[in-house]
Amino acid sequence: MVAWAGQGVHGAVYQAVARHSVRAAPVALKLALHPEDPRFAREAHLLSRLCHPSVPRLRGSGTWQSPDGTPYPWLAMEWVEGVPLYHWASHPDVSSRECFRVLAQLARALQALHDLGAVHRDLKGENVLVRRSDGRAMLTDFGLGTYPGAERLTPPAACLGTPLYRSPEAGLFELNRRRHRSASYLHTPADDLYALGMTACRLLTGEYPEWVEPTQDEHGTWQVHTVRTPALLRGVEPTVRAWILRLLAVRPEQRGTAAAFAEALEQASHPPGTMRSGRAWLALAASLPLVVWTGWAVSTSSAEKAPIAQKRAEAASTQDAGTKGLAEAASTASAAEAPKPSEHKPLAEAPLPEPQPGQIKPDAQGRCPHKRQVTLNGACWVPMEREECEPFGNGKLFKERCYVPALSPDRPSTSHPARTP
Repeated sequence: MVAWAGQGVHGAVYQAVARHSVRAAPVALKLALHPEDPRFAREAHLLSRLCHPSVPRLRGSGTWQSPDGTPYPWLAMEWVEGVPLYHWASHPDVSSRECFRVLAQLARALQALHDLGAVHRDLKGENVLVRRSDGRAMLTDFGLGTYPGAERLTPPAACLGTPLYRSPEAGLFELNRRRHRSASYLHTPADDLYALGMTACRLLTGEYPEWVEPTQDEHGTWQVHTVRTPALLRGVEPTVRAWILRLLAVRPEQRGTAAAFAEALEQASHPPGTMRSGRAWLALAASLPLVVWTGWAVSTSSAEKAPIAQKRAEAASTQDAGTKGLAEAASTASAAEAPKPSEHKPLAEAPLPEPQPGQIKPDAQGRCPHKRQVTLNGACWVPMEREECEPFGNGKLFKERCYVPALSPDRPSTSHPARTP
């Protein structure tokens, strides 16, 4: 065991090397926090079928038995020494072409996943690392991934993933399920594509798109008609901008494919004269028309914004933080060499949760607006039991409890600061 790398609701991750081979490349050792957790077998099966240079390779899997005989599953995966996507993009020397290249690699990884009929269900910036050695984007954290024939491990009404990256159809399902309690949600590649559009927009502008306020029709059913995008998106290369708007379409059938988006990005990353700074993008914002697609609505906010390079620097402090070098893995060493968890407690506590964009702040007396909310690290959180945390997707473990950020009602949830393996 070399170092602790992160912890989520279901697993703790360590950087590790084989005990009898100190020169072996390190791996990421992901160990279940709950006995006999079936998620690990599902994740291992998916990764064993997925072969792509932008996906960490599965090295092995197995079960470790605690001293009382309780079995804890583990996974061993390639260790990725890298930088979280948004942190990488905050560097002023990162050009638009480099961003297009990284996004194309991410889209190709998603294409490989969708070609299997599988979906990631938690694509977001913090689950993407840019590898230090060669600058390649690595898509990680397949713990919520699923594929045809996989066992359902959550209630049918559960809508998984991080709320901020959730598609309009998934968000509307959440809003409307009180009226249709027997309904179930089926995640599709279109959900991943919307999350990819959110990630691309955040990467290139430093800001997230957001829904225009949902409305109810005459039957009381909630509807979303428009996704508002940042004004800075107008300065992005026209073909790439048009594709991002397409990925953010309200209607899922209009989002195209990851392969087509990757092809557009690859073409945009090569031509000479590509703008190299956020300020250059902003300078052209007034001259580039807003793309409006037939069949769905995506609007652009008109508020004045700082240059992208500045926005990136500002966003670095509140970005979707990721665990450096994390690649949800575990060691190829024998199960007996796996670390020993405490009997029914987390192996390690996550750091103090960081406040998220749009999160409610306590008043001058340190009080949150609702009795159930608590103040933690200068923000309001909703404490929950560990088993209640998964459906929200953005919970953070701290002192053996799950805390979900309390968000302003006019903004959807954002991703949590520590990656969930």
